[in-house]
Amino acid sequence: MATNMDKPEFLDRINNPNNYPYIENKDGSFSTHKMSAEVDEKGNWYAFPTIVKMPSGELYEFNDPYQAMEYNLRTGNYLPMKSKEEAISYASGGYKKGTPLEKFNPLKNKK
Repeated sequence: MATNMDKPEFLDRINNPNNYPYIENKDGSFSTHKMSAEVDEKGNWYAFPTIVKMPSGELYEFNDPYQAMEYNLRTGNYLPMKSKEEAISYASGGYKKGTPLEKFNPLKNKK
């Protein structure tokens, strides 16, 4: 299993959403992460964002979760998970619970 010694970048975006950009969706909503959970060929489960912050500072959204997984594993921007259930629960919104991102709404301050 790949190791991830430093905190993944996306955790800071979860804990400090006001310091980062977001993507405005066509339906008027916004996205900061769009988390995904996948398993590698060895059976290891990971949670990672499909919206990543590029070195330029801009956000990029992967349309293919496997490409997102490959990128995030390569850059250390993931969390290893103990099980499929844990990975899916985290990626399905568990990552927001109890964090500033849970109530973050950048649109409420726009005029």
